[in-house]
Amino acid sequence: MKIVLAGLSLLLLAGLPLAAQEEVETAPTPDIARCINLGNMLEAPTEGEWGLRVQEPWLQIIADAGFDTVRIPIRWSAHAADEAPYTIDDAFFERVDAVVGWALDAGLQAIVNIHHYEEIMPDPEGHHDRLLGLWAQIADHYQDYPQTLIFEILNEPNDKLTTNLWNRYQAEIVALIRTTNPERRLIVSGAGWGSVYELPWVKLPADADNLIVSFHNYEPFEFTHQGAEWVAGADRWVGRTWGTDVDYRNLDEYFDYAVQWGDRLDAPLFMGEFGAYSKADMESRLLFTRAVVEQAEARGIGWCYWEFAAGFGIYDSVTDTYNELYGALIPDAS
Repeated sequence: MKIVLAGLSLLLLAGLPLAAQEEVETAPTPDIARCINLGNMLEAPTEGEWGLRVQEPWLQIIADAGFDTVRIPIRWSAHAADEAPYTIDDAFFERVDAVVGWALDAGLQAIVNIHHYEEIMPDPEGHHDRLLGLWAQIADHYQDYPQTLIFEILNEPNDKLTTNLWNRYQAEIVALIRTTNPERRLIVSGAGWGSVYELPWVKLPADADNLIVSFHNYEPFEFTHQGAEWVAGADRWVGRTWGTDVDYRNLDEYFDYAVQWGDRLDAPLFMGEFGAYSKADMESRLLFTRAVVEQAEARGIGWCYWEFAAGFGIYDSVTDTYNELYGALIPDAS
């Protein structure tokens, strides 16, 4: 998830060209179709601190619901030494192993990322070696896992981890991972919070096999994050709805733009996060969610909803039931 200046991305969209299109364009498939984020769990400073711990039965529940992939956000930086070789805590590795194992046993693909590495954003040079050290350990640890385990390099690079720096760091990490995981699928992104508007500046390594390009979609931000306690001023947005003709047209143009730049990268696109916070009215959340899914699927873009059981969630962990958003994500569910 991201914190951005409201309206910035619409201004960017207006200032960059879109290809004239009479038909909906599609992107190469990333072999990830319908994904859910296990948000607010392993990416909390300590699992459980944000109210949720991953429960083994949830993975089978997710698979049975029609999802094919889970994205597992993980705050590795909170469980590793600050000095070289930046050793990751054994007990934390074991916990991640358990969650990944539950996902794979349920027949799901699992995406493991580095999430909420907040210290690197204002000081990328100071944390460059540590980021590589974390990935050296993760890649080595999971090198013998099946190819249904997918690595994602870093969630939402931002601040001083600029486009040029991030392109360089990302290429170094891809090369590092390839020494132990030559065939594993890797998810890469642009800087600028992983925004779709960073796609024009993404530089893929020369050997781009098995790379998937991610972007996150929280547009319009004032709608999707209204009332969000972690966003300054978001209380002023409460009451904003979604579903006008302009909203649908903007969404259509947004995905046209994504596919245009995805085609230039010649890599599959993956919408790694999208969703609307619970302070928005449910009718608007349903319209938005359904429309985003329809746009993504029409263009062959895999998607991953944010998230399973917290403030954006589709599942009530107390009653063990899905809410209405589930039907918006997977309308063909029985």
